[in-house]
Amino acid sequence: MVVIVVIVLVMALGGTGENPRNPPSADVKITSCTVDATTRLPSAGLEIHNHSSKASTYGVTVEFKAPNGTRLSEGAALSLTVESGQRVKTSAVGKDQVTQKVTCKVTKVNRIAA
Repeated sequence: MVVIVVIVLVMALGGTGENPRNPPSADVKITSCTVDATTRLPSAGLEIHNHSSKASTYGVTVEFKAPNGTRLSEGAALSLTVESGQRVKTSAVGKDQVTQKVTCKVTKVNRIAA
């Protein structure tokens, strides 16, 4: 529950890491997109590479869609104090169970300089 509160706080503070030459969205890529066979929760593996000049906190929102484009779930990831130039791996897990393959899309990235 604490993680959710922190994610909401980071998302609410968004915009402080915006730089049109180096947008936060360019720092995040999806490395995997799966549905866990046991829990049926979708998950997106993420890699964050801080291209900014300062250590930053990242809040990332991911949506999970069915092959026909229907949105099935969403999830979020939070990475604290990612140093300039550092790469970190994390994941965003959906909150709703699904019974089919999904596609994953990063819908929002907030980068807040420390």
